[in-house]
Amino acid sequence: MTHDLERAGIVLVTLLAGALLALPLHRRERALAQLATLVLTPALLALTLWNNPKLATLHHHPARGVAAVALVLVVVAALAFLIDRKPALLPLLALLALPFRIPLGSVSNGLLLPLYAVIAAGVVVQLVRSREARPAGALERVLALALVVYALQALYSPDLGLTKAVENAGFFYVPFALLYLLLRDVDWTAELQRRAFKLVVALGVLFALVGLAELADHGHLLFNRALDQDAYFIRINSLFYDPNVYGRYLALTLLLVACVGLRRRTLLARQGAVVALLWAGLLISLSESAMIALLAGLAVAWVGSARRPGRATVMLVVGLAMAVGLAFAFARSSIPSSLGGSSGSLSKATSGRTSLVSEGVDLFGDRPLQGFGSGSFAQEYLSHISHRPNPFEHHEHLPYEQPTTKDSHTTPITIAAEQGLIGLAVYLALLLAGFVRVRRDVLFAALFAALVIDTLFYADFLEDPATWTILALAAGCTPLAGATPRRPTHTAPT
Repeated sequence: MTHDLERAGIVLVTLLAGALLALPLHRRERALAQLATLVLTPALLALTLWNNPKLATLHHHPARGVAAVALVLVVVAALAFLIDRKPALLPLLALLALPFRIPLGSVSNGLLLPLYAVIAAGVVVQLVRSREARPAGALERVLALALVVYALQALYSPDLGLTKAVENAGFFYVPFALLYLLLRDVDWTAELQRRAFKLVVALGVLFALVGLAELADHGHLLFNRALDQDAYFIRINSLFYDPNVYGRYLALTLLLVACVGLRRRTLLARQGAVVALLWAGLLISLSESAMIALLAGLAVAWVGSARRPGRATVMLVVGLAMAVGLAFAFARSSIPSSLGGSSGSLSKATSGRTSLVSEGVDLFGDRPLQGFGSGSFAQEYLSHISHRPNPFEHHEHLPYEQPTTKDSHTTPITIAAEQGLIGLAVYLALLLAGFVRVRRDVLFAALFAALVIDTLFYADFLEDPATWTILALAAGCTPLAGATPRRPTHTAPT
């Protein structure tokens, strides 16, 4: 019975989010859809996660749950009051909350609880002060299609896969669709863009400084302390619960600083120290996926600056310097053991990932059209290899003893195994629509390209709010470097 409710619930909430993204709703219809989404999504998650062992304390002390809900409502009401008085606070609060994750339940990397509070407050303000939204363009329609197809393909997922699909929809896809709409329709004045730029850079500097402090403390981490026991190498994660998520944030911030700085060479010179600090933080994260993503973004920016030889040359020099650092990070055997070095080869560090990819391809071959169902990768992968030799058994220095996983860490492979050719077609359409949206400006094109490349090595495409934020900003504002600001219009975006 519970699983039937979950299947009905995931379809309903994604249909509501899809309608908000793609349909020309009148104000009243839009308000009703927003309210229903705001109420039904947490209700669906509560139904799915109620038996999670990490929430067992609420079973024995229901008053704590009531108090937590009351606290959340008070926080959302306070944020809504502030945003209603000063609408420019909404995007700044969203960007401030974007990277902060709090551990809860089965989501190992933590939940974006501060961001959820900002999103809920923004929706509440829209309910009170209804305003016309932009007409939907091709990107909004493809995003809506991606959400609905994912929900429909969860209908034939196994039970554990269904739970994962509900978590993805409830924690990521639906709230981030609301975030996308909120940010897209912001009046992005030049002053607001400058404040947003300074805020993101300040956060990046903070995370880099914390990461360097962790390294100075012999790699003792503030969060995700399981990595302290890593016998292979130290993974610095700053205030994040995952060093690769930390690396992705710094890579995107570095790319933002580089692209904005290149628009005014004096600005780049003043921000040289910031670039060096962010790069140092990225380097010690040992996130190869983020480093490769950064280089890909710089390549896009360089191509976009090709008509301006001076800027293109500076971009090329910056890219080559970072490539040297990337090569250094790959050559772990040269890192002193006190800093987490190892004489092991790179193949040891990546053999587990290789197994995930190869098995994912095999799963796709078993069901090439429809896949095994949304969220099913972990269950089907473990079932697939249960009678095969453990790919980790000869790698005694690896920190992982059991072949457990949540996805392939490669977005198209996960989609292929779970959703087959149907899901891959939607994914490719989404990439195309996204690049069409960001093509107008090299900054957003570089950021989106870097993020897409990173997801090829570390997954989390629509599960990352940065994806939705970049696409929303590409629709709603101009480059953050003194260009003439473009106010939102009511013409359909391309």
